[in-house]
Formats: sequence, C-alpha cells, structure tokens
Amino acid sequence: MMAQPGLEQETFKTLLEDIRNRSRYSDGLEKFRSQAWERYLSLGLPSKQHEAYRYVKLRHLFSQPHHLAAETEVDAEMIAHWIYPECKRSVIVFVNGFYEPRLSCIEALPAKVSVSSLQEAARTYGAFIQNHWTKSVKEESDPFAALNSALHQRGVFIYVPPKCIVDAQLQILHVTIANDSCQVLMPRVQIFAGAHSHLQVAAVQKRLGASGCFVNQVEEIALDEGARVHYSQMLCDEHPQGWHFDAFRASLKRDSSLTTVGANQGSMAVRTDYKMTLAGENAEALLNGVWMLEGKREAHVHVLIDHQSPHCRSYQLFKGVLGDFSRSSFEGKIMVRQAAQKTEAFQLNNNLLLSDNAHANSKPNLEIFADDVKASHGATVGQLDPEQLFYMKTRGFSEEEAKNLLVFGFCEQVIEKIPLFSMRGEISDRARQYLRKENS
Repeated sequence: MMAQPGLEQETFKTLLEDIRNRSRYSDGLEKFRSQAWERYLSLGLPSKQHEAYRYVKLRHLFSQPHHLAAETEVDAEMIAHWIYPECKRSVIVFVNGFYEPRLSCIEALPAKVSVSSLQEAARTYGAFIQNHWTKSVKEESDPFAALNSALHQRGVFIYVPPKCIVDAQLQILHVTIANDSCQVLMPRVQIFAGAHSHLQVAAVQKRLGASGCFVNQVEEIALDEGARVHYSQMLCDEHPQGWHFDAFRASLKRDSSLTTVGANQGSMAVRTDYKMTLAGENAEALLNGVWMLEGKREAHVHVLIDHQSPHCRSYQLFKGVLGDFSRSSFEGKIMVRQAAQKTEAFQLNNNLLLSDNAHANSKPNLEIFADDVKASHGATVGQLDPEQLFYMKTRGFSEEEAKNLLVFGFCEQVIEKIPLFSMRGEISDRARQYLRKENS
C-alpha cells in the first residue's frame, strides 16, 4: 500500500499550482501547456515508493519555497569565455531557462537550418509541431518532465532539413544566474533532424552567483529516416545545494542513429532520465555517461530503451567514481517488444569507490518478448586494484600519481567519446582536478 503524501509534498504541489496560475500566456503554446499540466496532475508527484525516485532526497526538494525564475539580462561579455572556440559562430544561449536569441549566434550553420523560439516554431510549423507535442505529452511518464512542458517559458526549436549535413558543432550554453536558491528554471530544447541529416551538439551548464537552484530541463529529439545526431552534455558546474533534473527523450526512425555522452560532478541531486524509442528498423542508440562525485554530492540515472522494430541496436555504458560520502544510483531497463526480432542490446554500469563511506546502487534489467535477440546487462562496484597500484609504483610513479592515472583511465573510456575537442579537454581537466582533491 502506498504511503500518504507528506506535508512537504502537499506544500510543493500548492506552490506548483500557484506558479501555474500565475504563468498563463497567450503565446500559441497555452493549449499544449494545459495538456501537459493535466498530464502532470494525472501522474502526481513521485515519492520514495516510486522506483525511479527511490534514491532521490525528494523531501529536501519539496521543503523549499520555490518560484519560477524571471527573465534576466546578461551582457555578452560576461559569458563569452564559456563559448568554446570551435563554436563562436554556432552557439545557442539560455539564461535562467529562457532562450536568448540576442546572445546566440548561428552564422556558421547552413542557412536552411531553422533555429527559433518554440512560440515562433508553433506559428511556422503549425499542425506538425502540435501533433508531435500532443503525442509526446500523452506518452510522458515522468511528472517533472510533464511539469517542464506545462511551465516552460521560452524554449528553443532546432530544425535540420533533410540531407543537411551540419559541419559546425553546435554549442548550447545554459547560464544560470543563481542568487536565489528557491528559483526554478525550465529550459527546453526541441530538435527535429530530417531524413539523412547530421548534427553534433555540445550542451554545457554554467553558473553565475553563489546559490543553488532547481533546474528542471527537457531535451526532446526526433530523428527521421537515416538521420544522425550526437549530443554531449556537461553538468559539472552545479552548486552543492542545487538540483538538476534532466529528461532526455528521443524517437528514432529507420536507419537513424543517436549518440549521447553525459558528464557531471553531482549536486544535491543531478538526475538524468533517458527514454529512447527505437521505432524504425535498423535504428541505433548509443548512451554513455560518467559522474565524478565528492563530498555529499549525488548523481542518479534512469534509462528506458524501448525496442519496437527489428534489427535495432542499443548500447549503454555508464561509469561512476565516488569519494567521501557521495551517493549514486543507476536503474536501466531494456524493453524488447515481440516485433523487435534480431535486436542487439547491451547495458553496463561500472562504479569505482574511493571511500568506504561512498555508496553506489545499480539495477540494470531486461524485459524481452522477442525470441531472436542478443542482449546482456551488468553492473560492477569495486575499488582500485592494489596489484595495479603496486605495479605502477614499481615503475616510478608515486601512489597519488598511480591512483590519478588509474581513475582517469577508468573515466576516459566515456570522455573520449565526446567529439568537441574543447569540451573533451575541459571534462578531462575537471577529472584530473577531482582526483587531486580526492588524494590530497
């Protein structure tokens, strides 16, 4: 029997209702927001009894008097150093969850690529977008993702037309003005990749201010036949008292391919929720992630890969390094439906504990209804191998240097999958700084 919701949850629900009542807009998206709000109400807020949120400290989140973040002015000079050199002319900027065209630059993108606010996209693409949104809201199973759909204010819409190869790497820069720990940010990114198009995205979160806040983010990607998208995301600048929930949704048609790489250093809770639907034959989804935690930071990953068609492939590799009193959880499900014969699906979660007080939970699982499938899942939790440490010390490395090399090598298998050189270098540097701090 499910426990009755606590006072904190009821207070949080009341706050959300107040936010919703004060954030109704006549911008062409209100019908969609209303549908999403009804979906959120039907799902209800999660509790500890919900498997997907078992390890998240929801009571701490629900106990804060949240309010929706307001639009904030930022000078271009203040954020220029966060734009990667390769992306000076191909960057999309969000400030406090609002897409900011004034700070963005898309000169390096092909002219036929469309980048606009969701409000403008609703007017331009009309029924096409409305039908997609209605379907996505109806199928949404996570209440926080539904809340983003109901409360987001100015998201971005990216349309890559058929056969368009985008050579420039696109950076999405999320800037948080964090001077109020109770503000809620609702950034939303929608990407439609046309048939046989190619796109690479590097998304990064940066923070101005001394407080944490609650970021409730959604990325939704639709890949048409033969499209290829690579999406890297770095969440390594979160405040220790901040929260970041990220819902990543993708639908893949025939012969399409999606690769994701995520890296974070935790916070009160960095939670990433993946839902991938392989709806067309020969589609492929490659998911990779790494978290490097210290102090009392936490990171949580929830994955659902839905194989609906034959000859599809999915591969998952998630790695965690945990020190001090940090916590992580991984729960992944691969569902192979009866029609999805000749599926290949593999899932692996490896965890490296650098402290006796750190804790990693892992629950990979398979649900298979087809009879011609190659599938496996696994999880490991361990410590540094003393024999490897001894071997390296006999070769002249100090103990600290040996540990640094071994742990960085553990992370590098994921980090090296990031195609953008500057982003890959930044995450590598952060990994080395983390290790020095751990071993100091």
